[in-house]
Amino acid sequence: DYRGRLDQLRRDEEQRVREGGEALLTGMWVEELRKRGELKISDVELRDYVAKYPNEVEVRHVLLPSTEKAEAVSRKLRSGANFAKVAQEDSLDAATAAQGGRFPPLIYGEVIPELEEVVFRMRVGELGGPLKSKFGYHLVKKEAERKLPPEAPATRERVSRLLEKQKLDRYLQALQEKFPVEVVDEQFK
Repeated sequence: DYRGRLDQLRRDEEQRVREGGEALLTGMWVEELRKRGELKISDVELRDYVAKYPNEVEVRHVLLPSTEKAEAVSRKLRSGANFAKVAQEDSLDAATAAQGGRFPPLIYGEVIPELEEVVFRMRVGELGGPLKSKFGYHLVKKEAERKLPPEAPATRERVSRLLEKQKLDRYLQALQEKFPVEVVDEQFK
């Protein structure tokens, strides 16, 4: 029993070291791309992005496993049920369910693509969905919308991170076109 547990401990530790090594290598690679200027964000890019997407939204969502369950919960919400309470009870998204389905305030680009266009076009107080994503079926409620303060350091930081990620994604796509990549792990296909 001792040897079995010790072997499991070693396997677990080796897995953590492998994952840590991969994270370290990725971080070093991204830092090198930053040094080379591949991911540099200009003031013009920042201003243009905030001008194109000037709003921040607050939304809640309920994530459900099937279209049938989503339709049933949608009827419940549309008949006046408390959205936060329903999210706490029914949502599969453990990260937001405890807060009644509330996401932190979001800017365009911080929302999964399947929800992005919808939540930014909805009116405050409106219910949307069910919307299908790779995670399941979402019911969303827009609670607030406000203009981003374009010159605020927090806005600049958020938009910079978002634009940097977009540049990194484009850089990776260019590499994949140049050097074909075969994804063998099903979760990443």
